Amino acid sequence: MINPEFKRNLWLQFSLHRLIAMPAILGLIFLTLKVADNSFPGGISIDSIALMLFGGIVCLWGTRNASNAVIDEIRDKTWDQQRMSALDPWTMTWGKLFGATAFNWYGGIICLVAFAVFAMIRERELMLSAALTLVALGILMHAATIALNLHLMRSDIRAVQRGGIAWAVVLIAVMFAPPFRANADASILWWGSSYAYSSFLLASTVFFAVIAVFAAWRTMGSALQITAIPWAWPLGCCLLAGYFAGFTGGGGLLWIGLLFATGMTYAALFSEENNIALWQRVVARARAGNWNGLFHNLPIWPTTLLLSFCFALLLAFSGSDALPFKLPRAIIDTSFLAVTIALMLLRDACVYLFFAFSGNSKRVGATTILYLAVINGLLPFLCKTMGMRELAALFMPLYADSGWIMIAIAALHAVLALALLGWIWRRQALRAE
Repeated sequence: MINPEFKRNLWLQFSLHRLIAMPAILGLIFLTLKVADNSFPGGISIDSIALMLFGGIVCLWGTRNASNAVIDEIRDKTWDQQRMSALDPWTMTWGKLFGATAFNWYGGIICLVAFAVFAMIRERELMLSAALTLVALGILMHAATIALNLHLMRSDIRAVQRGGIAWAVVLIAVMFAPPFRANADASILWWGSSYAYSSFLLASTVFFAVIAVFAAWRTMGSALQITAIPWAWPLGCCLLAGYFAGFTGGGGLLWIGLLFATGMTYAALFSEENNIALWQRVVARARAGNWNGLFHNLPIWPTTLLLSFCFALLLAFSGSDALPFKLPRAIIDTSFLAVTIALMLLRDACVYLFFAFSGNSKRVGATTILYLAVINGLLPFLCKTMGMRELAALFMPLYADSGWIMIAIAALHAVLALALLGWIWRRQALRAE
């Protein structure tokens, strides 16, 4: 039986007018280009234009439609009905992923057919890898948009309800997407092996598309209030670290893993629910020894926080000094730097939870960023300007001249943040009584 969510989206996307208009307009565009082909020196690369039209229809327009698949449910206040349906997360995910963008894929397939036809007429290389890469890129952008919207739908970020996430995904894709065309002899060195550029780009896009679809499925389950153990978030961190470390030959794997774990912890921390009621449930299950219930209620950010400490300790004990990035100044021992970063991450998480437990949940992110900017930026800069470098290191551990002092200051920050968090926890518990 056909997926009811997919079927519902097909009814919304297609009408007789749209079924006729899409091939008619695209056909007129290609006919015009074919007629005008002889008027331009060297002719018009109609097959390339077909791929550009595919990118516009599927990757740009389709990404907005994928975003609206979730946003419209929130605006029309029908999301609660979706959650009460008998559809499982995977059925709901691919029903929205391919149903809400079905009309775009309808036009995209026409563009791909035109691309193949004109490429054969001109006896040019089919550029099959470029076409398949665009298909994977379309799926990647659609799935990433759905995953982000589902993850942020319970937050107070207004851009989500205005559809801004779709344009953010498009902007990121445009900024970071590598060129589709490269020298035929171009190759990519990855994990010590050489790969053809076009094949590597296709494989990479498929890899990220699979991760995005998987993320959409997991966030759909969370949005449908189906609890699960948060193993996918740290796994995704390890997979991304392994992919990007391949460009360094694997020498900076631990450092890249630490940076990804840190960045993903901040991203999840500032976008997840972290109210005191949630953490009271987690603590209650921990005290009762109900570890299964604990992990099912645990947010995803503590998993990458723990992973960052694992990477930091591995760097500390392995003695690896290979950095995949340049430091603004010399560090005595980079293993001290790794542990310091992990401790500062713990401190920042405690500061965020402190404000989250205080009650003003709508301003937690902005308040946390403000205070961290003062502690990490304004006060150290003021102290350095006044010639008090030692005092600057007390606010920003990375300014310390000794590795052990750097760790000691970061540890002191973490202990103070934990103490503040414990104080607000006890205060809220007494108030609840």
